[in-house]
Amino acid sequence: MKKFLSNYKSTIILLVAIIVGSIIGIIFKEKATILSPLGDLFLNLLLVIIVPLIFLNITTAISKMKQPKRLGKIILSILGVFIITSIIAVLIGFASTYFVKLVSTEDGEKIKGTLEEIIDEEVTEEEMTIADRTVNLLTVNDFTKLLSKDNVIALLIFSVMIGIAINMSKEKGEPFRKVLESANDVMGNVVKIIMYYAPIGLGCYMASFIGSFGSSIAIGYLKTFIIYLVVSLLFYFIVYTIYAFIAGGKRGVIAFWKNVIPATLTALRNMLKCCMYTCKY
Repeated sequence: MKKFLSNYKSTIILLVAIIVGSIIGIIFKEKATILSPLGDLFLNLLLVIIVPLIFLNITTAISKMKQPKRLGKIILSILGVFIITSIIAVLIGFASTYFVKLVSTEDGEKIKGTLEEIIDEEVTEEEMTIADRTVNLLTVNDFTKLLSKDNVIALLIFSVMIGIAINMSKEKGEPFRKVLESANDVMGNVVKIIMYYAPIGLGCYMASFIGSFGSSIAIGYLKTFIIYLVVSLLFYFIVYTIYAFIAGGKRGVIAFWKNVIPATLTALRNMLKCCMYTCKY
């Protein structure tokens, strides 16, 4: 029990913060929105580190691969698996929530109207061709735009290019790679520092959010959590096992379950961090 508490203390504290914040939002309703700045402070800190984390993680990982042919195969395999598994996940997600009403239509429209951001663009979506959209998705016309979370795909591509360029530079690129590795380690510690504030920020965010939209949101989140939990468990044990079997037969299944358990336990501890970004958008 002590070992469990030691390993998952931060997760338990975050769960308690969510529950306490939700209760405050239900009790005090709109008055709880006074806590909104404290919650936004936490979310803003998380959003700020997205770009450097992506750049540093991808670039350092690619720069360590010394075989260009292997790198190409890995990238193509990742893209193929990502597209196929994403489509499967989306279809399962739609199927699992199609017959369940998570939030009333009235509340849904209210939430949509509050969170919707109107973006003025010089070229409207209707006027853009598929080629234009693809170019805008994969690239940007100014370096500073890479420093925005709105251009993550372009940032990924740029990060891969930098990693490959470091490899091409060989010995001359080593000092730069070491700088990036050092920066990556520093950013990891920045995340740890931000997470010290997580219980307060997360609790205040939930209090303000539920206070703004009412208890129906809390019920909607509860329904979502239950459905998500059930579907995720089924997906985890059934679909992932099928993936492992397709990849390596019986040996693939054995290897998968032998190695995935430690990673799963670590992921559970970090799950709430990812949920915060989803809640924001």
